Amino acid sequence: MGTFTHISNDVERKFEDQEVITESKAITAADSGKTFLVSGTGYTITLPVCTAGVNYKFKVVAAFSTDMLVQTVSTERDTISGSVIVAGAVVDADAIDRVTFEDGAERIGDFIELSSDGSVWMLSGNGAQSSSITVGEL
Repeated sequence: MGTFTHISNDVERKFEDQEVITESKAITAADSGKTFLVSGTGYTITLPVCTAGVNYKFKVVAAFSTDMLVQTVSTERDTISGSVIVAGAVVDADAIDRVTFEDGAERIGDFIELSSDGSVWMLSGNGAQSSSITVGEL
């Protein structure tokens, strides 16, 4: 999974595997490689257990009416580490449980990426506005 390969006129084109999310959902390892397009009323996306090689991207495509969270499954708290750049400043994430796209501060194009080595989720991303992406505990 991850990309779709299309071949036409002897030219190979790769397209991102995308899914629109507009409500709370538990994603699975089978969703690895997907880019989730997020918008609408706030909701919670729950990650699966850490599995080596699993990775996801979350992109804001429209404004929210409440916060949108990406969080670890309850059996694997304190497994997200890394950092995001928010309004030009590095926000450190050290053994946290959730990442939040904040209502009112999010901008189209803000994103996070999460990948796992089997024991932790490694976080990176970028938010344009101050406090557009926050990290913390549940």
